[in-house]
Amino acid sequence: MYPEVRVYADPLEGLDAQLTQLRGLIKLVPPLIEADRQKRWDEIGSRPSDGEDGEVIDIFSAEAGPEEGYGFAEFDHTIFVAAVVTAWVAFHDFLARELRASCLRYELSEAPALARLVEDEVRNWDRRFGDLVRRYSDFAGVVPQKLPGWDGVLHAQELRNALVHNQGQYTQKYLNTPLAHRPTDDELHGFSPRDDDALINREVIPLSLGLVDGVITQLLAAATEVRDALDRKSNA
Repeated sequence: MYPEVRVYADPLEGLDAQLTQLRGLIKLVPPLIEADRQKRWDEIGSRPSDGEDGEVIDIFSAEAGPEEGYGFAEFDHTIFVAAVVTAWVAFHDFLARELRASCLRYELSEAPALARLVEDEVRNWDRRFGDLVRRYSDFAGVVPQKLPGWDGVLHAQELRNALVHNQGQYTQKYLNTPLAHRPTDDELHGFSPRDDDALINREVIPLSLGLVDGVITQLLAAATEVRDALDRKSNA
């Protein structure tokens, strides 16, 4: 997906555009995939048979092939993972651009050594989220962790980390977040939910449209809170 945050002059406007597109992606694409599969299934079932063609499911799987998991690949899960990861990258980028625009807008053409220090600092923000958050306090007097919506940021961060670094399985850090989603009976196919120790590195976090849409909503709300906090500081 195109990096909207860096295209827009206003980082918050860019983030809003990016997250809105992600919300459309997760709502529109999985049903389209399922509709296409159903159309294929129905078409195979309607073909004249000579009695030697085999079962519909066998033909369906053969025609879908390995690229589609023989007709049963969990593409919705793949889309949800991509949406969470992309939303997190966009939010991280927003925070970096917002802080730079608010606190580091200096003309440093006459001070190349200082300009290099600033660029090194900003590049570090791309690698170290914790350093970026601390700089909000150091440079702007804003403590993001105290904002009402920061629990949503922590949840999104650890969900993203579990998806990228732990094959989507539960981690202790994810379960430590106040908004961590613990599986229900239905999500465990009728089994009773495990305690946290039995979830870690054993069960995949069950992504759903509701969960991923909630992550997107919470990140945008937190970004708006950050913008408002910076505006209050600058107008104080």
